Amino acid sequence: MHLRRLLRPSIIALALAALACSRGDVAQGPRVVCVSKQINEFLYDIHAESVLVARDLTSIYPAAIRHLPSVGYHRALSAEGIISMRPTMLLTDGNLGPDAVVEQVRKVGIPVLVLAPGSTPDSAQLLMQRLGKEFHHEAQADSVVAAWKEEMHDVLRDSVQWATGRRPRVLVMHFGQMVNDYLGLKRGSTADRIVEWAGGVNAIDSTGGMLRLTPELIAKAAPDIIIATDVGFDRLGSAAKFASLPGVALTPAGKAGHVYRVDETEVMYFSARTPAVLRKIAGWLHPGATSPAQP
Repeated sequence: MHLRRLLRPSIIALALAALACSRGDVAQGPRVVCVSKQINEFLYDIHAESVLVARDLTSIYPAAIRHLPSVGYHRALSAEGIISMRPTMLLTDGNLGPDAVVEQVRKVGIPVLVLAPGSTPDSAQLLMQRLGKEFHHEAQADSVVAAWKEEMHDVLRDSVQWATGRRPRVLVMHFGQMVNDYLGLKRGSTADRIVEWAGGVNAIDSTGGMLRLTPELIAKAAPDIIIATDVGFDRLGSAAKFASLPGVALTPAGKAGHVYRVDETEVMYFSARTPAVLRKIAGWLHPGATSPAQP
């Protein structure tokens, strides 16, 4: 507590100095620290990335964003790191913390703009258009959304062919870096919705959020297909090694080698890439069937 009291005046002094220095930048345009993977990707989609001066640790798509400095994990931010970037705005989808840091950022005069994440394709498209209006890229946002809607319409039309017949059980495994463990994406998630559209069924029966997986739970889920996000897959290096994990080796997916890798950003939120991701996953789930026509 004593150390915290000593640090607080230095944080405020740093903030005031940073804000004073940034006054000249305001006339040149916004300086945005954005701590949302989805929003950062959308800013690049609509060619508004020039407003960004920093990102959070998990915002790694597109590759160009990695050249920006990181202010840390979005749930473990520091006021000093944000303030040092002399931002005119902290932009978030609301999934950030700790609360004390957000309060400190606001206290020193940095606006915090919270935009609801796009939890469905429709709401994600509205989010992109909202960003277009905020940063004066309305035409670019409208163009991306129009193409996205057309591709989404086409792929959902094609996905009707998977509505009948056997639907393979799919387990989407995400490696949680904060807990250093594998997590299963439950029903109702973005990944679950994509799997359903692709003609599969989530091997996890419960809904909401993620489930910490154990070898027993993985074996009991008995997935025919396992889709692993990049960090968890890459730490092992191959589908064969992933298939040998405890629990995984006992599943139909592990025994048949039906383990596939996706980037986390492909299945954790909806984006303009979602139609292509859906087609890719449908190809994994139904390899012997006729693939939906490409847009």
